[in-house]
Amino acid sequence: MVTQWKLMVGMAVLALLAGAAVGAGSQHTVAVTLNYDFSVDNACSTTVTTGCVKQFNIYDITGGGTPVKLFSVPAPSGASSAVTGIAGTSGPVTLKAGVHTFAATAQMADGTESSPNGSTATATVAPSSPASFSVSVE
Repeated sequence: MVTQWKLMVGMAVLALLAGAAVGAGSQHTVAVTLNYDFSVDNACSTTVTTGCVKQFNIYDITGGGTPVKLFSVPAPSGASSAVTGIAGTSGPVTLKAGVHTFAATAQMADGTESSPNGSTATATVAPSSPASFSVSVE
């Protein structure tokens, strides 16, 4: 049961790498590293496919509205004890410049998830660089 998890998800690293500008924000890559204790709810494997942790979902929860899912990180197959350094990186995501709050949830094989408010981290998204630039020196 989600409320009984010994959720030890901790975002140890949250990195944002700026890219090209798009729409109301700019493209970035979000990299996370987290820790989780699988001793209560083991990770799924090829032989264990129910009652297990399937993945970790990463959300942008900035502003307190509806969480925006950015990407998922698979749980290490068959893990049954505390694991540190579970890492994942998103594809390009559009984020506005400024301080963002990110959250990690643990998702069971049946789709139930822990609360996004249980494990959060903040990071500052830098604005993208100008699309073009020229200078004249006389």
